[in-house]
Amino acid sequence: MPDQREIQQLLEVCQQEGCLLCRLEQENVQHYLDAWKYELFTDVGVREELRRSQGFCHTHTWQLARMGATLQLAVAYRDILSDTAEQLQANTTSHRLRWFKPEREQVPCPACVQQQKTVVTLVPFLRRAMLDAIFYIQFLASDGLCLEHFQQACELKLPGSSEVTGEWLAQLRQAQLAILQRLDAQLGELIRKHDYRFRDEAHGDEMVSWRRAASQVAGEDKRVIM
Repeated sequence: MPDQREIQQLLEVCQQEGCLLCRLEQENVQHYLDAWKYELFTDVGVREELRRSQGFCHTHTWQLARMGATLQLAVAYRDILSDTAEQLQANTTSHRLRWFKPEREQVPCPACVQQQKTVVTLVPFLRRAMLDAIFYIQFLASDGLCLEHFQQACELKLPGSSEVTGEWLAQLRQAQLAILQRLDAQLGELIRKHDYRFRDEAHGDEMVSWRRAASQVAGEDKRVIM
């Protein structure tokens, strides 16, 4: 079995609704945002990093707002707006604003960086776990991976020391196919029961299959996971 901490994380999310990696991404981002809210927002280096990225992305800015980080956002975003005002004042006679530099646009949101690191960290553990019979059964009973994370799990290039040997890819594809076929049958039932002739039939898990289908194609709703 892979490292116990990571495998335990993967086993736990198998018991929950939605894509395993989406959920773990959001849990790790939530931990990062909690740390930023309570400790990191005053750190000089972190504040400078946010200045370079021009703040968090739209999603993580408003996630912090829902977490009540109003003072912290005020402090961080005052820095950014002050920089912008200084640049505007220095370029009042110019037709081109120099603060719109391409290199600034390439600096990613720090929370997005944490999110991306989660996948890179967990993919090798997921691949090793697919070779374990107990985990495989749990994964097969779960909602599997969204299409984006399934592709990453299959194709992500890992450093030599992290490469996984064995039939993990065949196992992952087989399990994901079974999960998609199960979902397809549930979607068929959902659609059938919307026909007036079958509306009085008992309802089951198929009635929320539309949400699982949307999550498979578009990724999990971050507001639901948070």
